[in-house]
Amino acid sequence: MKWDREFIGFVVFAALLGCAGSYFGQPLIHGNDQAVGIIVTVYSILAGFLVAIIAIVGDPLLIPSGSWRIAEGSRKKTIQRLTRHKHLFYIYLLSLAFAFAAALLKDECPRCTVWMERIYLFLSIFAFALSLCLPSALMRLQQERLDHIIEDRRNRSGQK
Repeated sequence: MKWDREFIGFVVFAALLGCAGSYFGQPLIHGNDQAVGIIVTVYSILAGFLVAIIAIVGDPLLIPSGSWRIAEGSRKKTIQRLTRHKHLFYIYLLSLAFAFAAALLKDECPRCTVWMERIYLFLSIFAFALSLCLPSALMRLQQERLDHIIEDRRNRSGQK
């Protein structure tokens, strides 16, 4: 498996940003129902959007034509993309789950609530930073598909 150093560096940066944001932002979010509502709304929408992206990326009809080797190479790349999107989706859901748990435990366990707030704030900031890569990833995917279509038409017409 080939490791993408740039992507790993970005994930580490996003995690550090999430840590700093959760530490310094927790007092600002504590008891702020409007801010919590915004986080829950945004990540609920993003989770739905990501499901649509996963459905589009994983559509088998979009495998480029040609030999089985071309299809196999495309399959591997598609599985990698789907796996990244799946992990991001799980981070969205975890963020929502911890926000919900913090709301439930607010009166019962104030110390737990503070940690729940830190966790969902970390996950929210981390997921937001990772989500910044989505438009570029989708554009790159569409560009690859266009390139495959053009190449296929070029091959069928006998021009290279």
